[in-house]
Amino acid sequence: MISLILDTDIGDDVDDAFALAFAARHPRIRLCAVTTVLGDTRWRAALTLRLLDEMGVDDVPVAAGEQSDGVPGITLSGDVVLPPRSDDPRRDPRSAVDLMADVIAAAPQPVWLATVGPATNAARLLAERPGALNRLTGVVMMGGRHDPTNPREHNFGTDPAAAAAVCNSGRRVRVGDYRVTSQARLRRDDLPRLRRAPGIGPSLGLMLETYLDRRGRDWTSMYDPAVLTLALGEDFLRLGLTPRRAEVAAGQIRFRVAGEATQLRIAAAIDAAAFRGELLDVIGVHE
Repeated sequence: MISLILDTDIGDDVDDAFALAFAARHPRIRLCAVTTVLGDTRWRAALTLRLLDEMGVDDVPVAAGEQSDGVPGITLSGDVVLPPRSDDPRRDPRSAVDLMADVIAAAPQPVWLATVGPATNAARLLAERPGALNRLTGVVMMGGRHDPTNPREHNFGTDPAAAAAVCNSGRRVRVGDYRVTSQARLRRDDLPRLRRAPGIGPSLGLMLETYLDRRGRDWTSMYDPAVLTLALGEDFLRLGLTPRRAEVAAGQIRFRVAGEATQLRIAAAIDAAAFRGELLDVIGVHE
Protein backbone atom coordinates (compact mmCIF):
# COMPACT_ATOMS: atom_id res chain seq x y z
CA MET A 1 0.00 0.00 0.00
CA ILE A 2 1.32 3.43 -0.95
CA SER A 3 0.19 6.89 0.18
CA LEU A 4 -0.46 9.38 -2.60
CA ILE A 5 -1.41 13.03 -3.11
CA LEU A 6 -3.06 13.76 -6.47
CA ASP A 7 -2.49 17.21 -7.98
CA THR A 8 -4.81 17.68 -10.95
CA ASP A 9 -6.38 20.06 -13.44
CA ILE A 10 -9.50 17.91 -13.47
CA GLY A 11 -12.40 19.04 -15.64
CA ASP A 12 -10.68 19.66 -18.96
CA ASP A 13 -9.26 16.53 -20.60
CA VAL A 14 -11.37 13.68 -19.21
CA ASP A 15 -8.42 11.49 -18.21
CA ASP A 16 -8.02 13.45 -14.95
CA ALA A 17 -11.41 12.18 -13.77
CA PHE A 18 -10.34 8.63 -14.54
CA ALA A 19 -7.10 9.22 -12.62
CA LEU A 20 -9.15 10.33 -9.60
CA ALA A 21 -11.32 7.22 -9.78
CA PHE A 22 -8.26 5.00 -10.25
CA ALA A 23 -6.49 6.50 -7.23
CA ALA A 24 -9.58 6.41 -5.01
CA ARG A 25 -10.45 2.80 -5.83
CA HIS A 26 -7.09 1.13 -6.29
CA PRO A 27 -6.54 -1.46 -3.54
CA ARG A 28 -2.85 -0.55 -3.25
CA ILE A 29 -3.27 3.24 -3.10
CA ARG A 30 -4.27 5.28 -0.06
CA LEU A 31 -5.41 8.59 -1.50
CA CYS A 32 -4.40 11.14 1.14
CA ALA A 33 -5.41 14.41 -0.50
CA VAL A 34 -6.32 16.04 -3.80
CA THR A 35 -5.16 19.49 -4.89
CA THR A 36 -6.18 21.39 -7.99
CA VAL A 37 -4.21 23.57 -10.37
CA LEU A 38 -4.74 25.96 -13.30
CA GLY A 39 -7.58 28.35 -14.00
CA ASP A 40 -10.69 28.06 -11.83
CA THR A 41 -9.17 25.82 -9.21
CA ARG A 42 -12.15 26.21 -6.86
CA TRP A 43 -14.45 24.75 -9.52
CA ARG A 44 -11.97 21.93 -10.06
CA ALA A 45 -11.99 21.24 -6.31
CA ALA A 46 -15.81 21.24 -6.24
CA LEU A 47 -15.88 18.81 -9.16
CA THR A 48 -13.42 16.57 -7.33
CA LEU A 49 -15.63 16.55 -4.23
CA ARG A 50 -18.67 15.74 -6.36
CA LEU A 51 -16.95 12.74 -7.94
CA LEU A 52 -15.58 11.55 -4.60
CA ASP A 53 -19.14 11.70 -3.25
CA GLU A 54 -20.26 9.40 -6.03
CA MET A 55 -17.58 6.92 -5.00
CA GLY A 56 -18.60 7.10 -1.34
CA VAL A 57 -15.29 8.73 -0.35
CA ASP A 58 -15.69 11.38 2.33
CA ASP A 59 -12.34 11.38 4.14
CA VAL A 60 -10.02 12.85 1.50
CA PRO A 61 -9.31 16.60 1.88
CA VAL A 62 -9.46 18.65 -1.32
CA ALA A 63 -7.78 22.05 -1.64
CA ALA A 64 -7.59 24.54 -4.48
CA GLY A 65 -4.39 25.98 -5.84
CA GLU A 66 -4.04 29.63 -6.75
CA GLN A 67 -6.79 30.91 -9.03
CA SER A 68 -5.53 32.00 -12.44
CA ASP A 69 -8.44 33.91 -13.91
CA GLY A 70 -8.64 34.15 -17.65
CA VAL A 71 -6.99 30.77 -18.25
CA PRO A 72 -9.35 28.94 -20.63
CA GLY A 73 -10.15 25.26 -20.35
CA ILE A 74 -8.58 23.15 -23.05
CA THR A 75 -11.74 21.14 -23.68
CA LEU A 76 -14.11 21.02 -20.76
CA SER A 77 -15.56 17.68 -19.79
CA GLY A 78 -16.49 18.40 -16.18
CA ASP A 79 -19.00 21.14 -16.97
CA VAL A 80 -21.63 18.50 -17.80
CA VAL A 81 -21.40 17.23 -14.22
CA LEU A 82 -20.95 20.53 -12.37
CA PRO A 83 -21.55 24.03 -13.79
CA PRO A 84 -18.47 26.23 -14.25
CA ARG A 85 -17.64 28.65 -11.42
CA SER A 86 -19.26 26.33 -8.86
CA ASP A 87 -17.68 26.10 -5.42
CA ASP A 88 -18.17 23.71 -2.51
CA PRO A 89 -18.09 24.79 1.16
CA ARG A 90 -16.40 21.51 2.03
CA ARG A 91 -13.27 22.58 0.15
CA ASP A 92 -10.32 22.61 2.53
CA PRO A 93 -9.53 26.22 3.51
CA ARG A 94 -5.81 25.62 3.25
CA SER A 95 -3.94 26.42 0.06
CA ALA A 96 -2.94 23.51 -2.13
CA VAL A 97 0.69 23.88 -1.03
CA ASP A 98 -0.21 24.02 2.68
CA LEU A 99 -2.43 20.94 2.41
CA MET A 100 0.30 19.04 0.59
CA ALA A 101 2.89 19.98 3.21
CA ASP A 102 0.62 19.16 6.15
CA VAL A 103 -0.37 15.76 4.73
CA ILE A 104 3.23 14.87 3.97
CA ALA A 105 4.33 15.88 7.49
CA ALA A 106 1.54 13.93 9.21
CA ALA A 107 1.61 10.78 7.11
CA PRO A 108 2.81 7.65 8.91
CA GLN A 109 4.85 6.69 5.85
CA PRO A 110 6.55 8.64 3.04
CA VAL A 111 4.15 9.90 0.38
CA TRP A 112 4.12 9.88 -3.39
CA LEU A 113 3.10 13.12 -5.10
CA ALA A 114 1.40 12.71 -8.48
CA THR A 115 1.14 15.75 -10.74
CA VAL A 116 -1.22 15.20 -13.68
CA GLY A 117 -1.58 18.85 -14.63
CA PRO A 118 0.89 21.76 -14.74
CA ALA A 119 3.56 21.39 -12.04
CA THR A 120 2.89 24.80 -10.49
CA ASN A 121 1.75 23.55 -7.07
CA ALA A 122 4.50 20.96 -6.82
CA ALA A 123 7.22 23.50 -7.62
CA ARG A 124 5.85 25.89 -5.00
CA LEU A 125 5.81 23.10 -2.44
CA LEU A 126 9.48 22.38 -3.05
CA ALA A 127 10.39 26.08 -2.96
CA GLU A 128 8.29 27.11 0.03
CA ARG A 129 8.39 23.90 2.08
CA PRO A 130 11.76 22.29 1.25
CA GLY A 131 11.45 20.04 4.30
CA ALA A 132 8.71 18.17 2.46
CA LEU A 133 11.37 16.72 0.19
CA ASN A 134 12.59 14.46 2.96
CA ARG A 135 9.13 12.94 3.42
CA LEU A 136 8.42 12.27 -0.23
CA THR A 137 8.94 8.80 -1.62
CA GLY A 138 9.02 10.43 -5.02
CA VAL A 139 7.06 12.30 -7.66
CA VAL A 140 5.25 10.87 -10.66
CA MET A 141 4.40 13.35 -13.39
CA MET A 142 2.36 13.32 -16.57
CA GLY A 143 4.04 15.73 -18.91
CA GLY A 144 6.57 16.46 -21.55
CA ARG A 145 7.05 14.89 -24.92
CA HIS A 146 10.33 13.07 -25.30
CA ASP A 147 10.48 13.81 -29.01
CA PRO A 148 13.29 16.03 -30.35
CA THR A 149 11.24 17.08 -33.39
CA ASN A 150 8.02 17.97 -31.52
CA PRO A 151 8.39 18.58 -27.76
CA ARG A 152 5.09 20.48 -27.41
CA GLU A 153 2.89 19.20 -24.54
CA HIS A 154 0.22 20.98 -22.48
CA ASN A 155 1.09 20.15 -18.85
CA PHE A 156 4.79 20.96 -18.92
CA GLY A 157 4.35 23.67 -21.55
CA THR A 158 1.88 25.60 -19.37
CA ASP A 159 4.49 26.15 -16.64
CA PRO A 160 7.82 24.87 -17.95
CA ALA A 161 9.88 26.50 -15.19
CA ALA A 162 7.86 24.64 -12.57
CA ALA A 163 8.16 21.35 -14.45
CA ALA A 164 11.94 21.75 -14.73
CA ALA A 165 12.24 22.59 -11.03
CA VAL A 166 10.42 19.42 -10.00
CA CYS A 167 12.16 17.20 -12.55
CA ASN A 168 15.57 18.46 -11.43
CA SER A 169 14.77 18.53 -7.69
CA GLY A 170 17.12 15.67 -6.91
CA ARG A 171 14.30 13.48 -5.68
CA ARG A 172 13.07 10.32 -7.37
CA VAL A 173 10.98 11.59 -10.30
CA ARG A 174 9.23 9.33 -12.79
CA VAL A 175 7.71 10.94 -15.87
CA GLY A 176 5.15 9.42 -18.17
CA ASP A 177 5.40 11.56 -21.26
CA TYR A 178 2.82 12.19 -23.96
CA ARG A 179 4.43 9.93 -26.53
CA VAL A 180 4.18 6.85 -24.32
CA THR A 181 1.04 7.46 -22.26
CA SER A 182 -1.00 8.47 -25.30
CA GLN A 183 -1.03 4.80 -26.27
CA ALA A 184 -3.34 4.01 -23.30
CA ARG A 185 -6.84 4.58 -24.65
CA LEU A 186 -10.54 4.21 -24.02
CA ARG A 187 -13.00 4.19 -26.89
CA ARG A 188 -16.60 5.19 -27.48
CA ASP A 189 -17.64 1.55 -27.49
CA ASP A 190 -16.45 1.34 -23.84
CA LEU A 191 -19.28 3.69 -22.79
CA PRO A 192 -22.05 1.12 -22.12
CA ARG A 193 -19.87 -0.92 -19.76
CA LEU A 194 -18.33 2.17 -18.20
CA ARG A 195 -21.72 3.58 -17.22
CA ARG A 196 -22.33 0.46 -15.13
CA ALA A 197 -19.37 1.13 -12.84
CA PRO A 198 -20.67 1.52 -9.27
CA GLY A 199 -21.42 5.06 -8.18
CA ILE A 200 -19.24 7.13 -10.49
CA GLY A 201 -19.98 5.23 -13.71
CA PRO A 202 -22.74 7.51 -15.05
CA SER A 203 -20.64 10.64 -14.52
CA LEU A 204 -17.52 9.12 -16.05
CA GLY A 205 -19.58 7.91 -18.99
CA LEU A 206 -21.17 11.32 -19.50
CA MET A 207 -17.84 13.12 -19.23
CA LEU A 208 -16.13 10.72 -21.63
CA GLU A 209 -18.94 10.91 -24.18
CA THR A 210 -18.97 14.72 -23.97
CA TYR A 211 -15.22 14.93 -24.40
CA LEU A 212 -15.25 12.60 -27.41
CA ASP A 213 -18.06 14.62 -29.00
CA ARG A 214 -16.20 17.89 -28.45
CA ARG A 215 -12.99 16.43 -29.83
CA GLY A 216 -14.83 14.85 -32.75
CA ARG A 217 -13.32 11.39 -32.38
CA ASP A 218 -14.11 7.94 -31.01
CA TRP A 219 -11.17 7.45 -28.62
CA THR A 220 -9.08 9.39 -26.14
CA SER A 221 -5.88 8.71 -24.26
CA MET A 222 -5.73 7.88 -20.57
CA TYR A 223 -2.42 9.63 -19.92
CA ASP A 224 -3.04 10.49 -16.27
CA PRO A 225 -4.20 7.20 -14.75
CA ALA A 226 -1.43 5.42 -16.64
CA VAL A 227 1.15 7.66 -14.98
CA LEU A 228 -0.18 6.81 -11.52
CA THR A 229 0.95 3.22 -11.99
CA LEU A 230 4.58 4.43 -11.90
CA ALA A 231 4.15 5.01 -8.16
CA LEU A 232 3.39 1.29 -7.83
CA GLY A 233 6.15 -0.05 -10.04
CA GLU A 234 6.69 -0.90 -13.69
CA ASP A 235 3.95 -3.44 -14.32
CA PHE A 236 2.51 -1.33 -17.16
CA LEU A 237 4.95 1.48 -17.93
CA ARG A 238 8.63 0.67 -18.25
CA LEU A 239 11.15 3.37 -17.36
CA GLY A 240 14.21 4.11 -19.42
CA LEU A 241 17.53 3.52 -17.68
CA THR A 242 19.31 6.64 -18.90
CA PRO A 243 19.61 9.44 -16.30
CA ARG A 244 18.01 12.64 -17.59
CA ARG A 245 17.75 16.32 -16.83
CA ALA A 246 14.98 18.67 -17.89
CA GLU A 247 15.68 22.01 -19.50
CA VAL A 248 13.42 24.75 -20.83
CA ALA A 249 13.79 25.55 -24.52
CA ALA A 250 11.37 27.70 -26.54
CA GLY A 251 8.74 27.42 -23.82
CA GLN A 252 8.77 23.64 -23.68
CA ILE A 253 10.58 21.00 -21.66
CA ARG A 254 13.30 19.00 -23.35
CA PHE A 255 14.94 16.03 -21.70
CA ARG A 256 18.67 15.62 -22.19
CA VAL A 257 21.04 12.90 -21.13
CA ALA A 258 22.50 13.90 -17.77
CA GLY A 259 26.23 14.19 -17.38
CA GLU A 260 25.85 13.15 -13.77
CA ALA A 261 23.76 10.68 -11.80
CA THR A 262 20.16 11.85 -11.43
CA GLN A 263 16.91 10.27 -10.24
CA LEU A 264 14.85 11.53 -13.19
CA ARG A 265 13.59 8.70 -15.39
CA ILE A 266 11.30 8.89 -18.41
CA ALA A 267 8.86 6.15 -19.42
CA ALA A 268 10.13 4.30 -22.46
CA ALA A 269 7.28 1.87 -23.19
CA ILE A 270 3.80 0.84 -22.09
CA ASP A 271 1.74 -2.33 -22.21
CA ALA A 272 -1.35 -0.42 -23.29
CA ALA A 273 -3.72 -3.38 -23.51
CA ALA A 274 -2.84 -4.63 -20.04
CA PHE A 275 -3.19 -1.15 -18.57
CA ARG A 276 -6.61 -0.65 -20.16
CA GLY A 277 -7.79 -3.84 -18.47
CA GLU A 278 -6.34 -2.70 -15.14
CA LEU A 279 -7.99 0.72 -15.38
CA LEU A 280 -11.44 -0.68 -16.10
CA ASP A 281 -11.10 -3.36 -13.45
CA VAL A 282 -10.01 -0.92 -10.72
CA ILE A 283 -12.86 1.53 -11.33
CA GLY A 284 -15.34 -1.35 -11.35
CA VAL A 285 -16.03 -1.98 -15.03
CA HIS A 286 -16.19 -5.70 -15.70
CA GLU A 287 -16.05 -7.08 -19.21
